[in-house]
Amino acid sequence: MIENDVLEDDFLKDNMAIDDVLESQLSEMRLIEFHKGNLESDIDTSRDEVFKLMLKRAKYIALDTLYPFDLEKEELPKRIQDDWQVRCACELFEKIDSQNVQSYSENSLSITYFTGLLSNDLMKELTPKAGVPK
Repeated sequence: MIENDVLEDDFLKDNMAIDDVLESQLSEMRLIEFHKGNLESDIDTSRDEVFKLMLKRAKYIALDTLYPFDLEKEELPKRIQDDWQVRCACELFEKIDSQNVQSYSENSLSITYFTGLLSNDLMKELTPKAGVPK
């Protein structure tokens, strides 16, 4: 019985830590998108579900890039989670409405589209870890 209580306490602590990280990431995304003019205020929670989806996608992009041969890896390093994941999620969020347009010119009508899912500068920040295919 004591072991179950200890396991339950550990589970609750882990979930509370995950919720704290997620809330921190969401508030950072709200602030960034507010300053870009995409939200009415930095406490606007109307797009939190979309932000959560973008954070989840950013996490899996990072995991697939960092650990291409380790499909069992579930957590990002803290540095990546605190900074890169939020910036990646914001970039993914911006691409929802932009229809993948990188640059646009008016008179000569020149439109350049992104060639990848994310910018090269952002992807270059991740260094894949070598491993044995499983």
